Amino acid sequence: MDVSTKLALAAFLAASFTAPAMADTYVNDQGQRVECHDEQVKTKDGHPVAAPLAGAVVGGVVGHQFGGGRGQDIATAAGAVGGAYAGKKYNDNKTDDNMSVRQVCRPVG
Repeated sequence: MDVSTKLALAAFLAASFTAPAMADTYVNDQGQRVECHDEQVKTKDGHPVAAPLAGAVVGGVVGHQFGGGRGQDIATAAGAVGGAYAGKKYNDNKTDDNMSVRQVCRPVG
């Protein structure tokens, strides 16, 4: 293969891998042409405050088991903060997995 053929092949392959996905074109019931493509949507399940609140309560109870006097108060507060943070991270990880695909159609021309 000569150099120009190699360059042409490389350009073709690069364009093939970077080209956007083509949308499908249909004619709807009213005779209108529409272009449709799939779109990923993030969905959330449950209440966003429930897991951090439950984590704060559990963390506070566990933290209260340590120390005495002022140290016990600090351990309780630290446990509540740590539990709330763990609950927030749980929500973040849980919602990242909840993706759905919907088809979006728009009139053409």
